[in-house]
Amino acid sequence: MYSPHFSFKTSKRLLGSLSYGIFSFLIAYCFISFIAGKAGILAYKDLALQKQQIQRAIDSLQAQNKNKASTIEELKNNPYAAADLAATLGYIHQGEVLIILPELWKDASQAKNDEVSTPILAGESTGLPDPLIRIMSAITGILAFLAIQLFHYKPIEQSRKRIKIENQTELS
Repeated sequence: MYSPHFSFKTSKRLLGSLSYGIFSFLIAYCFISFIAGKAGILAYKDLALQKQQIQRAIDSLQAQNKNKASTIEELKNNPYAAADLAATLGYIHQGEVLIILPELWKDASQAKNDEVSTPILAGESTGLPDPLIRIMSAITGILAFLAIQLFHYKPIEQSRKRIKIENQTELS
């Protein structure tokens, strides 16, 4: 049977549950964005790591630049150094014989370890995309709504009402 009191109670409970679900959505959205969003804590840590890598690359390139500048100065001032470098590059004087050995025979100490071997790519943040955060937050809000609906469901009270109704009918 329709009761205005029951309808008002149900709509009030539904409205309360809905507001809890919306607030849960907002809180989850803010929290997930703060931790794992594009401007969140995890993305900030990734950017700090990228900054360190870029600084190491800059330091390495500055050291290489300094070495090359000193080599240029030495080549300008010392003609024997220029002849020696030309020989290592494969230039020879007339009458000389050039013998080229395979790369595998090169001494390991000649390898340059201070050069930057991989490019440093600075780009977009590594945080979660905003649509994914919205979906996760919506799921949280829906689950909060359903949980509140479940907590408002009181089967014990209904069974008590049945018992009271049964007792009243037996007494009559």
